[in-house]
Amino acid sequence: MQKLRKIAIIPARSGSKGLKDKNIIDLYSKPLIAYSIEAALKSGVFEKVFVTTDSEKYAYISKKYGADVLMRSNELAQDNTPTFDVAEDVLKRTQNINADYFVLLQPTSPLRNENHIKEAVKLFEQNYDKFDFLASVTKAHHPAVLVHPLGENNSMKYFDIDYSNYKRQNYNDYTPNGAVYIAKVKEYLVQKHFYGAKSIAYIMDEVSSIDIDNIIDLELVKIIKEKYIND
Repeated sequence: MQKLRKIAIIPARSGSKGLKDKNIIDLYSKPLIAYSIEAALKSGVFEKVFVTTDSEKYAYISKKYGADVLMRSNELAQDNTPTFDVAEDVLKRTQNINADYFVLLQPTSPLRNENHIKEAVKLFEQNYDKFDFLASVTKAHHPAVLVHPLGENNSMKYFDIDYSNYKRQNYNDYTPNGAVYIAKVKEYLVQKHFYGAKSIAYIMDEVSSIDIDNIIDLELVKIIKEKYIND
């Protein structure tokens, strides 16, 4: 198989509400987004590494760490803007690269490194004739058998199962961790998401899968980096 051309897309809008400016929040004297940019560049597998953002400040930081930047409109930087719309915008504006597929890397996964990216890309390309998409996953904290909605008046009628013999090791449920997404360009523009029968899972460990969504996640990553990771 001939060499497949691929680009990295790192979406980084400003205006996060949980953690202010989450995508550039300081993590050991480095803005959060830098970890994803550096991982993408260190992997050495991409034609280009693009950051798509609505912020001039984010753009400056991204360029400083070596990424190409595509400024996006305010319409593509809202809380409810679908990932598809953002990725589609980048794909349309980079058609000259003729990428066969792209890798989406969210900046909130700082413990996903260049080795994870290379492994995911290798897995995807080894199965290129069978799958059109890839999504990274990790072992679920709570198997699906334990997760149900509550009924009226907080009724547990949907938990009508005898849990007395429940054993965690009997279940192998996985959940997307948001660290790595891969899609063939043409197929993604039709399907508009990364999941389904034509998607292969790239399994990651729990620590590398941490996605920073709130202050607790951030502090956990700091502890892990301080005690176990020296980069």
